[in-house]
Amino acid sequence: MGNDFKLHVPDTISVLKSLVRDSPSVSIKARDDSPSPPNTTAITLAAFQKIVEYQPEEYTITVEAGAKVSDVISILAEQGQYFPFDPLFIDKDSTIGGIIANGYSGPGANRYGILRDFIIGLSFIDGQGNHIKTGGKVVKNAAGFDIPKLMVGSRGSLGIITESTFKVFPLPQAYKTILFRFDSFEKGHTALLALGRSQFTLDALDLDSKGTLIIRLSGQAASIDTRIQALETMLGSTHDPLSRDKPFWQVPLNLQSYPKTGLLLKIPNSPTAIAEIDAKLAPNCPHRRYSIGGFVSWIYSESEVNDLSQSLKELDLSAQIASGDTLEQVIGTDHPKAFYNRIKQALDPQQKFIALYPKTPSST
Repeated sequence: MGNDFKLHVPDTISVLKSLVRDSPSVSIKARDDSPSPPNTTAITLAAFQKIVEYQPEEYTITVEAGAKVSDVISILAEQGQYFPFDPLFIDKDSTIGGIIANGYSGPGANRYGILRDFIIGLSFIDGQGNHIKTGGKVVKNAAGFDIPKLMVGSRGSLGIITESTFKVFPLPQAYKTILFRFDSFEKGHTALLALGRSQFTLDALDLDSKGTLIIRLSGQAASIDTRIQALETMLGSTHDPLSRDKPFWQVPLNLQSYPKTGLLLKIPNSPTAIAEIDAKLAPNCPHRRYSIGGFVSWIYSESEVNDLSQSLKELDLSAQIASGDTLEQVIGTDHPKAFYNRIKQALDPQQKFIALYPKTPSST
């Protein structure tokens, strides 16, 4: 794999626009260890780290794309606010633009919604070097055709995000995470489906490959224990408290940092499909976690990309490669490809940015 590129650090929108216009191929270098296509103009947005506007009383914040997510979370916490979509992989240098481009939402999105539900405005450079501003800075102005949501998960293939506006929520008074351990994956899956149909309000509802349910509750501290008792009654099982010195969200599949080896896949799916997914992928994927009520699967494997892609095709699913030593971005089926290509043609007619779907199948 080639890495013949020069890393550019533009410090103004004007310079950034010129780089896009003057380069045959452009990519955003999100992490130092991420693979880069050969013969491309690699760009970092390290110079774009400002908090453009923060209005705690309006529950909105506007941030440049190069700002570190951990820094923004700290600023929000000082005002008793947070991102309810629970950003992932923020232990090092994760940026605001990066989490939007990847579209990652954590377990906490189970209650209030995923990342795309919280973006109300976004600015980006398109494939012709135009600086486009969409949406608004207050919630009531976020109406009409929603280009910001199209950019979520686009992996920089439609444009370079420069600035975004989020709506934020007040921090809950208290949190508690508990585990329900079942003696089989099937029983854990059945419990997850039952809770998904229930009236319980759960901040997080995840299932691991051993059949353990991970539940996080928040709200008034006095009410949480009562809600836990109701959960035990419904599930016919006693909960285990979470060990304070061993955060579950980092065991065994760490969603705070990227694996150093192998491939990490994100698969959007139906909760009812989890049993089939787990049975199919278990032999070659030692770590599996079903998150956000079972609507997102996180799969770690050291198998070959093409083998994983074939397994996903047999399941009629596609997966986004979250990390790994490959330039592939989406594997498995390509059902959204036609719709994606229409958007790509409108925003990047000269194909300046690396497409999500390759024009020809990957060689074996």
